[in-house]
Amino acid sequence: MTKSVHEYPANYDPAADNPPLTAAQQQAVNRLTAADLQAIDAAILANVVDNWRKVARIVGTTMNMYADKKLYPDLVDVFYAQRIKLMVERGLILSTGDLNRMGYSEVCLPPPGGDQRRPASSEMR
Repeated sequence: MTKSVHEYPANYDPAADNPPLTAAQQQAVNRLTAADLQAIDAAILANVVDNWRKVARIVGTTMNMYADKKLYPDLVDVFYAQRIKLMVERGLILSTGDLNRMGYSEVCLPPPGGDQRRPASSEMR
């Protein structure tokens, strides 16, 4: 198993919105092909289930899938969170919370039959 070590800037605030991509990170994204994006989206969707999960968990699990393969070494967590937000906008998955803050949002698959309402985890407590 690959161990990740993150170095955070001195002004890091875990409760803040997801930061924008840096110029170097955006360049890495710009190099992705349509096939790359389809593979990444499929990996994300493979980690979204029918009960609510934190976006941060989905992002981390998806990134871990590629850790040993070195396919997308320059892609950061914020990119994956952006892809999840796009999937929500397209109606592929449901969300609750603030998608601009991956630690404060959750996603799940829509229920069978097209009903777009599923109780949020906070509503089930």
